[in-house]
Amino acid sequence: MAVLCSCELFSKDETVEFELPQWPDYLPPLQGWEISGVAELVEAPPDRRHVSFRLPRNKPVCITATPITEVPFFKPAGTIYPYSQKITWSGGYAAYLFKIIPGDEQFNWEKLLETLEGCENPWLLDSQKVLEGIAYNSFSAGKLKITNSLCIPLDFKVFSSYVPENHTIQAAGTVTVIKNQPELFALRRGSGTPDFAGPPFYAVIISAASAKNISLDLVSLPIIKEGL
Repeated sequence: MAVLCSCELFSKDETVEFELPQWPDYLPPLQGWEISGVAELVEAPPDRRHVSFRLPRNKPVCITATPITEVPFFKPAGTIYPYSQKITWSGGYAAYLFKIIPGDEQFNWEKLLETLEGCENPWLLDSQKVLEGIAYNSFSAGKLKITNSLCIPLDFKVFSSYVPENHTIQAAGTVTVIKNQPELFALRRGSGTPDFAGPPFYAVIISAASAKNISLDLVSLPIIKEGL
């Protein structure tokens, strides 16, 4: 629950504090956060653990926190208030959905936030089906199941744009992709691959029709991410 001061008791707005997620030390160093809430856009230093916004009282809004690093690649964290004041990586996907279907108070956003916490990588979901389920009131938990996924072993380390997935990649050396759907990963120059001239990071596009039919292509960063 938000903590209100006496001057806010009769205000239409309230000051709300949000907790930012931890940044793993095995990823490119965090330089800061770009945080948005309603019409505000602020930057916060990398050691900031909390951020506050003035928000409309009792009105659902989404907050996003995009990590700033030397490689502009990682998906934002996020949350939907008043259902949670903890900004999480899985909540970034919920905030993405909310921005497309804003103000839909009939939908159980709180349950969505809870369910996404157990999703390996929500950005691999079929977003079209999820959005249609929300918009047409036909949503079910089955729409939050990743289908047609393939686990691809690699001889070199890459970074996933979805921050929690990097823990699995570091431990197992594998990435998860959707069959016949190209996925972007970041590649540090010289990280287990033949060294090549150019910027310190590249994006590697991995596409797989099967576990044995895999293609990889290198492209330069930054990658412009639409819809975020």
